[in-house]
Amino acid sequence: LLPPKWTTIRVNSLHFETRDVISNLKQLIGSKFDVTEHPRLRDVVVVSGSKAELSDAGCLGRVVVDQKCGKAVLRGADLFSPGVKGLPHLQAGSRVSVHVDIDQKCKRGEKQYNGSTLHIANGVLKLTRFDIFKKMITSGIAVEITERRIELPSLNGILEDQIFLQNLPSIVTSHVLNPQPGDHVLDMCSAPGGKTTHIAQLMGDRGTVIALEKVQNKVEKLKANIGKQNLNCIRVFKCDSTRAFSEGSTDSLQPPFGREAFDRILLDPPCSAMGQRPQLINTLKLSEISSYPSYQWCFVADAVKMLKYGGTLVYSTCTLPKQENEMMVAKILKTFPEMRLVSAEPLIGQPGIVVEGLSVKDVGMVQRFLPNSDSNSSFDVDTIGFFIAKFLKCKLPYR
Repeated sequence: LLPPKWTTIRVNSLHFETRDVISNLKQLIGSKFDVTEHPRLRDVVVVSGSKAELSDAGCLGRVVVDQKCGKAVLRGADLFSPGVKGLPHLQAGSRVSVHVDIDQKCKRGEKQYNGSTLHIANGVLKLTRFDIFKKMITSGIAVEITERRIELPSLNGILEDQIFLQNLPSIVTSHVLNPQPGDHVLDMCSAPGGKTTHIAQLMGDRGTVIALEKVQNKVEKLKANIGKQNLNCIRVFKCDSTRAFSEGSTDSLQPPFGREAFDRILLDPPCSAMGQRPQLINTLKLSEISSYPSYQWCFVADAVKMLKYGGTLVYSTCTLPKQENEMMVAKILKTFPEMRLVSAEPLIGQPGIVVEGLSVKDVGMVQRFLPNSDSNSSFDVDTIGFFIAKFLKCKLPYR
């Protein structure tokens, strides 16, 4: 799957006006790309890209890159030296084609790789084979990209205090949670911080957002993004969310937390990530995919306990299998009668899939985004794959 041809940008609405950000973006990226405000989400800016057919005619050689590097190039970046795996003897300035190693069998330093690859871009060679593999230059542009399968602006490092690059469904998720000033909110799996910082902005930076992340380098990335957005109400803890609840605790400010500690909880648990784009290679085995629902349930069970009565739980994933999405919703409703499914508004995605335990009405209250790559699709359709469901915790009986 190639990336969406639309780049969605969330505005730091706490400190900047959308119209001013649009003006600043237009000045930086020029007239090649259209920059507009999303018609329904006033804190979202949409930048249009375009898809093109590539030809390696006129290219003197093929540069083979790893998947991570290939994804960055498809998103608008130049090709940097650490991602180069194979490169023939060519002079700097030569026109080259860039190919992703699909089989992941290209050995670093190969001159001519004949395995399966995907042609993603063309460009001008800046660092030679000698520079990369002999002099071991590990930074700098190896190939300056001149054309790619999808033309997108490179926005990394631009207006970092004003914007946050974020997929549209991820932005929608925080609007579905609908946090209010003064709320006490838990984001159980918060890195890299897109939803966390958005929640804080929607609250006007008033109240408390507890952000949990168990991996140290992700914690540092999370803190850096919070700092760039100039937010003060977020408290970050290095913590495994499956251990964030303790039956005997009465704490609501640091883990472990007790029962009914939060007004709203966002749960975007680890998932099989089959909706992510670009996705050039998927190495997950069936056994790995099938293991996710039971792991996700560990988060869900504790989230329900930590949520106040009258509180809101939003469950989201960036994957496609119904076992991690609609079937999880059905299990929540069956296991916890106090949890009521409510409409995940604003409804921008499509309805969910009917499964045992969910009616047609039920699946109309959740939303699915499918990874549609049709060149004529709108920005609300040409997205990553994603799922969102919203619950209200009610005193029984709630009907």
